[in-house]
Amino acid sequence: MKLEKAQRHTLKIIAIFFAVSLWFYVLNSEPVEVDKKMQIEFILPKGYAISSQTDRELQLKLKGSKAFIGNVFSNKEKMVVDLKPYFKKFGKNFKVFYYTSQISVPFGVDILEMHPKEASIEIERLVQMELPVKMHYVGTMAYDKRFKEVSIEPSKILISGPIDVLRKYSKVDTSAVNLSNIDKEEGTLFVALEELDSRLTYEENPRVKLTYKVQLTVPKRESVKKD
Repeated sequence: MKLEKAQRHTLKIIAIFFAVSLWFYVLNSEPVEVDKKMQIEFILPKGYAISSQTDRELQLKLKGSKAFIGNVFSNKEKMVVDLKPYFKKFGKNFKVFYYTSQISVPFGVDILEMHPKEASIEIERLVQMELPVKMHYVGTMAYDKRFKEVSIEPSKILISGPIDVLRKYSKVDTSAVNLSNIDKEEGTLFVALEELDSRLTYEENPRVKLTYKVQLTVPKRESVKKD
């Protein structure tokens, strides 16, 4: 029994020795530098949105052991910035500073560079507006064909964003529909809407259903019967 107990203790000591040796090897291995991106998530006062062109991600240069640095930010971590205290103190226009101490990185990893380090932010009242959808056609349909019936659903789309940005829009275009590709008498297409200004968001699914029917513009020639 004593011999078995001594053997177990010896194996534990050997395992600990190898684990510690591996740990020191990893820490002392040649460090590498990598570039990473981290999203910035702003917490806004209720009923407001950012109206300034503000970066929504950080560019980071990290340095550390290859064993630790590979999985940094693999869970899509974000830097969360609460703008409510700034709004309460400064109103709608203020400057926010970012610090590396706000970012959590694993032991053995250092942040060498971070960009941007600050942001000038303007916020405005958040509003919603329903805008008409306009189909964007390119190309030409075959010379003997034209649309007989066309309908899009929805014909209007709800958008939200800061009032001073949203009021610049009077309509929303779809992505391009190539008429030369329409070769059926009738059909349905699902078409994405154009990308909005980054400060605006669609409140509904950003695509429309285009239903159409095509008719011939040149009558078919009747075949002549032979006697």
